[in-house]
Order: sequence, then C-alpha cells, then structure tokens
Amino acid sequence: MKEPTNFKYVLLTAAKDEEACIEDIIRSVLRQTVRPLAWFIMDDGSTDQTASIIKRYADEHPFIHLQSAGSRGGRNFGSQYKAINAAYDLAKPLEFDFVAVQDADQAPVEPGYYQSILEEFQTNPRLGVASGFVYERPNGVWACRQGNSTDSVAASAVFRRSCFDRIGGYTPLFYGGSDWLMQLNVKRTGCEILTRPDLRIHHYRLTSSAGGIWHGKFRAGLMDASFGSHTLFEFLKCCRRVTSYPYVLGSVVRFSGFLWWKLTGRKPLLAPEEVVFLRKEQTAKLRGWLWPFEGKRTGDVKRLCNG
Repeated sequence: MKEPTNFKYVLLTAAKDEEACIEDIIRSVLRQTVRPLAWFIMDDGSTDQTASIIKRYADEHPFIHLQSAGSRGGRNFGSQYKAINAAYDLAKPLEFDFVAVQDADQAPVEPGYYQSILEEFQTNPRLGVASGFVYERPNGVWACRQGNSTDSVAASAVFRRSCFDRIGGYTPLFYGGSDWLMQLNVKRTGCEILTRPDLRIHHYRLTSSAGGIWHGKFRAGLMDASFGSHTLFEFLKCCRRVTSYPYVLGSVVRFSGFLWWKLTGRKPLLAPEEVVFLRKEQTAKLRGWLWPFEGKRTGDVKRLCNG
C-alpha cells in the first residue's frame, strides 16, 4: 500500500442502543492508517450504555464528537438518516473533500480500509461513492453476505463531497432504503459507484434483523415495493437468496411483504422519474440473471468474496 496521502474526510454515524458492539466499531476506526478529520456520532436516543461508551473514547480522542439527536421513539430507518443529516450539518463548516458514513454496527476490518477507498477517488475523478463488501456471521463465522454486489455499495460508504452535496445527502424513509435511493441518485447525476470485494466490513447485526428477523424480512419486502421494484425482479431476487440465512422462509416472508404492499393498493413513494430509472436498472440485471453468460460480466459474489 502507498504511503498515506493528505486526505481530508469526515465520518458520520448514527447510533441507537449499540452497547454490544459500539466499542468494536470505535476501535476499528482508531486502527485506520488514515483517520477522519472529525467523527460526528449522533446518539439517537439510546436507552443503554451506548452514549457513555462513546463519551469515554471522545474524552481520549478529540476528533470524536458525541452529539445527542434526542429521543425519536423506537428504532427506524427514517430516524437513523435524519441523525446522519444532522451530523453532516455539524461537519459542513470544516474543510474536507470526502464524506464517510459508517453504521454503528459495522466496522471496517483492514487498517488501510479508508486509505484504500480514498485512493480510488484520487485515481478516478468520476467516482462518486465507494465501499467494501459486507461480511456477517449468521452461524457464528464471518462470511461474505450474499446480497453483496459489484454495482451496489454498502450502507457504510465513502462519498466525494461534491457528489454528496449534489444529491442532497440522504432522504429519510420509514421503511428503509435511504442508502439504496442515494445510490440511484448518485448514478442519475452521472457519478460512478465502486465496490471493492477485497475490503471487508464486519456487520455485527444481520441485515434486516432489527426488531426480529421475520419482521425485518417483511419490512424489506415493503421497502422494495415502496421503491416501485418490478414484480418479476423482486420474485427472482428472493429466489436467488433462498440459500442465505434465513433461507427459503426468509425469502417467502420478504416477497409476502412486497405483495402486501401491492395488494393494499399503495403506490411507490419515489418520484416517477426515480422509479423509471430503477426499473431500467432492474431490467438490465434481469437479462444477466436469465442469460448466465451475460450475467458473468458483473462477477459471481462467491468468487469475488474468495478473492
């Protein structure tokens, strides 16, 4: 790896009741070869020891700033991204070129994670957002998440500041998907997305497991429908995930949430032009899934995870 360059980035995190893992997340940042200019952590109304753990580290490391977002009720994704936007407002007066968002239950594994990502921006002026691959441990062993994709960044991602400002940051969504909408908007501006399979992010809580795995899977189906996802695309996506935890039943519950949204007559929450852009992307993916030789262009997730 090259010698560290003088990159200036701010790190934004929203935390709510994460006492079980927040110390590991903080230590993962302290190990980085290139630390953020400032790290704004918004405590989103935690009722456990999350805030006191963060404060202990903030007292030792001046670049860590703990802020209270107040109590916003139960855990939900709209609240999370309102807190992220509030953290960015605090960061705006500083001089920096990049914005990193790191979930409070996700930690970069490699000490050179942020340095490697930032060097990608240096070599590609069109790059708007980048991340590594997410690893989870449904069976107690860290394994590459099947939902990883080379054309989709993780929820914990690094942005070029000019691109982040152009898309207006995150749009808080009750059913989740703010990071998904962000990626669509990045692509719509003409900026590029990059995922590095060789850079790992440990996710301490399984995807869609907040509030219970079945509730989370049903909500994920509602989220997909709220975006206006194509029904055939949703069905095939759920079919492709039957081999990942919680296996067949998880896919059935997710597709049930999608169908429930449709059957109750609700319309997509996204703007019509955003739905059109999304479905255009999904149509291209469908071609890759239905015609395997074409699908190889994006790479096989298991092969990429194994290097």
